[in-house]
Amino acid sequence: MTLFRVQCPTCAARLKVTSRSLIGQIVNCPKCGSMVEIAAPDSPGSTDKSKSKAAPVAAPIASQPEAPAPETPAPETPTPEPTPTEVSSSDAAFDNLDEMLAGSPAAEETVPTSPSAEPAEAATAEVNRFSDSASVSKMRNMALIGGTSVMAIVTFAVIGYAVFSGNDQPAPVVPEEPEPTQVAQFESPAEEEPPAEKEPTPVEETPQPTPEEPAKEPVESEPATEESPAEEKTLPEATAEESTEPMMPSEENPFLFDDPPGTTPAGNPTEEMPTTDDGKPKVADAKPSILELKDDPLYEVFGEAFPVFDSEAFEQSASTNPGPADAMPAMPQVDVSTAPELVPPIPEVDVAQRLGDPIVRIEFDNMPLNEFASFVTQMSTVPVTLDPIALASADINAKTPISVKQTQTSIEGILNSAVRPFGLEIQATDKSARLRITQPLDGHKRVAQLLVDDLAANQQEVADIAYLMTHLVEPLSWKQSRGDGLYRIDPGKIMITQSEVAHFKAVVFLEKLRIARGLPQRSSFSKELFDLTLRSDQLSPALQKDVKLQIVVPTPFYKVVDQLEKKSGLTILCDWDSLAMNKLGPATPVTLTAPGVTTQQALEQFCQAWKLETLPINATTVQLVSSRTTPIMPWLEFYDVSKLQLGKSEAAALINNAKRELSDLRKTGYGDLQYDPVSKHLIALLSKDDHQRLQFALQRKISN
Repeated sequence: MTLFRVQCPTCAARLKVTSRSLIGQIVNCPKCGSMVEIAAPDSPGSTDKSKSKAAPVAAPIASQPEAPAPETPAPETPTPEPTPTEVSSSDAAFDNLDEMLAGSPAAEETVPTSPSAEPAEAATAEVNRFSDSASVSKMRNMALIGGTSVMAIVTFAVIGYAVFSGNDQPAPVVPEEPEPTQVAQFESPAEEEPPAEKEPTPVEETPQPTPEEPAKEPVESEPATEESPAEEKTLPEATAEESTEPMMPSEENPFLFDDPPGTTPAGNPTEEMPTTDDGKPKVADAKPSILELKDDPLYEVFGEAFPVFDSEAFEQSASTNPGPADAMPAMPQVDVSTAPELVPPIPEVDVAQRLGDPIVRIEFDNMPLNEFASFVTQMSTVPVTLDPIALASADINAKTPISVKQTQTSIEGILNSAVRPFGLEIQATDKSARLRITQPLDGHKRVAQLLVDDLAANQQEVADIAYLMTHLVEPLSWKQSRGDGLYRIDPGKIMITQSEVAHFKAVVFLEKLRIARGLPQRSSFSKELFDLTLRSDQLSPALQKDVKLQIVVPTPFYKVVDQLEKKSGLTILCDWDSLAMNKLGPATPVTLTAPGVTTQQALEQFCQAWKLETLPINATTVQLVSSRTTPIMPWLEFYDVSKLQLGKSEAAALINNAKRELSDLRKTGYGDLQYDPVSKHLIALLSKDDHQRLQFALQRKISN
């Protein structure tokens, strides 16, 4: 059933429309192939559009076909409503349309256009179609604009990055000059010795060889032979005329000292010698130190196998490389990174097993104890730790002479025979053979009485002294701190059951308390042990001594310590159990360069490089330990605060305020701070850093 016909604007062909669902669709004309829009016949837009597109056909349609349309009675308009529904659901309604879309000529007719009876519905469909098209177009335009903007931003960003990144080229890295006392970073002796070797023949000035490339002659004029060494650094590719001067090794091969091709041996190799090397004064005027290395500590270990650099190898190299006849081969530069290969560290050892190694016969007479311990360490590969508490309990020091004469014994036997006369013995730990106070044979704690009748007049004062002792002498070893140490208060004395170390520390505490209260000493120990002067103040004069020590060849740790002891006059005790936490042993290769600095500066630089700490022991002794163990290694100090005129409440407030600043005490809980109202001293069991903090806080308090 044909509802109406649509005219093609190009070829004026008439197309039949059999369903209203096709209104608003665009189809191809089967005759000419142009696109035809199916619109309601009574739509004003379609009429105008049809008239504008097909003007020749509009004249015959204007009067005749449109006249009958108003004559159609109004009630007839609803009658065809069931028809579209039936047609739209029927397959036959699309037959003509299928033929039209397929290009069948049966669908082409030139019938005048008749307007539809439903102009309102057609107009609404037309408006909706154009509204949807406008929305889609708007969204498409926005998407295109947005995509273009994003691409433009990305393009500019890429261009900007390429431009600015090209200007930020990293500058070539210039190696840092080693500090005067830098450890494990030193100026190689190879750089200092070659100038010293060539100094004896700096007389000739113009010995340029004749076979010279003419293109390179203008580079260096005649007076340029007298130029400073700075000019030689700026011309790494020197000509044959400059080849007689020392050539700097290249970055690709620091050991390359070949002369340019074309140089004859006739030239004098020492025509020019700079007075300084890289602006630094010369160190030695002698020939290479190959014949002088017997003074080096490593010569004792390697013997004739040291030095590593063989002179014959250099002579062979000089014969194969063209160069001046009298030229001395330059010493290759020693790299710090390969230094551990020269002196391999002592491997992990079973200390208990090594102490059982047999000794057939050994004899020493009046040998210092620290030198004896160093000898045993070198001979047996077992580190020997001299504990300062054990030495103090025996009232000896590390330089006390000992005598040993043993046959058919062991390492442990010779060590015990050396220290047993002082009431000491050797204990095998995980990392060392440690000197300690002789323990009871049954392994139980010893019971002893401490007389305090001169310090306490009544039972309450005895209890006060016992309170101070249990908080300042091995505070974690007493029963109230979940330890196994016991004490009992008796009239004029305190009975304690404790370890040997706690017994000795309790005696030291009571003697120092007597000195602080102005009472005479009762024990038989030397009075230097009970000096109330702060340990840091006692040690300060010895640390101000100047030392000159240059160990640039990696040397075993214990030998460096021995050299530093001889130069500074100090006694340096190494706690090998603590140093093992930093992977340091007696044979670990280290260096130390201290050209004219104080002992304190040399120790600080050395400890900073290896993360160590120096603990003051007395006026001439320090102990090297790992910085990781320093917070749990406190010692006792008496601080005179009589100038503050503290009462009981003021002293408690001062202690509480001070404890807030003592970080090691707060972290570990090992130590304490107490006040003795009789002597007006603040008694502190603190670590090294906390002692420094407390000393600074008290000085600030007193000055205010």
